[in-house]
Amino acid sequence: MNKAIYCLLLCCIFSKGYAAENWQFVAENSPPYIGERLMDNGWVTALTKAALANQNIKNDIEFTSWNRALKLTKINKKDAILGAFYTKPRTELFYYSRPLANVYVGLFKLKGRQINYDGSIESLYPYSICKGTGYAVSEAFSESNGLAVTSTRGLINSLYMLQKGRIDLVAGTKEVGEYWLKNTEKLNEPGAPHVEYISPDLEHHQLHIMFPKSDPKAKHKRDALERGFSSILYNGVAKKVLVKHGFTQSKALELIDFIESSSTPN
Repeated sequence: MNKAIYCLLLCCIFSKGYAAENWQFVAENSPPYIGERLMDNGWVTALTKAALANQNIKNDIEFTSWNRALKLTKINKKDAILGAFYTKPRTELFYYSRPLANVYVGLFKLKGRQINYDGSIESLYPYSICKGTGYAVSEAFSESNGLAVTSTRGLINSLYMLQKGRIDLVAGTKEVGEYWLKNTEKLNEPGAPHVEYISPDLEHHQLHIMFPKSDPKAKHKRDALERGFSSILYNGVAKKVLVKHGFTQSKALELIDFIESSSTPN
């Protein structure tokens, strides 16, 4: 009898501990995917929270600069980064979730300004370019020694420098940059010059969640999240989340097919 009661108490303790698990996420504001002023902090955040709720895991999110987000996760102050691009150097430090979205990184210029960009890195040598500190652009971009690149705290500041004529180009995520240009007061001051995204893209990326390998439980956490994603993709919760966030039925199903068919990077 005493043994049975002891076992029951242990089960209760472990169950309570698991239920109380609370992950700490960190992210840079990257609308329309992730953002503190978006409904449910954006659809990528909403999908992630739904996946964790399926696994009975609570979570909080702090919004900060990308560079600080990297630092906080590297020293295990946060469990994971929401909204990260895959790069080979980062795989030495982080585990990745499956991709949740396709995104495009390229160049912004002042409308009406002649820029002779043909898709090659060499064609960018004559220009000054700005990007956010720690941002992944493309492998060729990162490895080139001929580019004149400066950094700011984030994409909004880079675009503001472009408007002020301090640089020629900004490298950044197309969808995020276009969102900021439409929705940021700082970038819409009276008389502010118009900015546009130019083709071709510098790189095609996918958006992941990134767990630091310095955390001994990181792979376990990544795998728990993956189980949650598999469940909500199957049981219809993911579709409901996407439709709530403005996806049409067809676009929601298209994205679900993409996420279902994707795998976690090595």
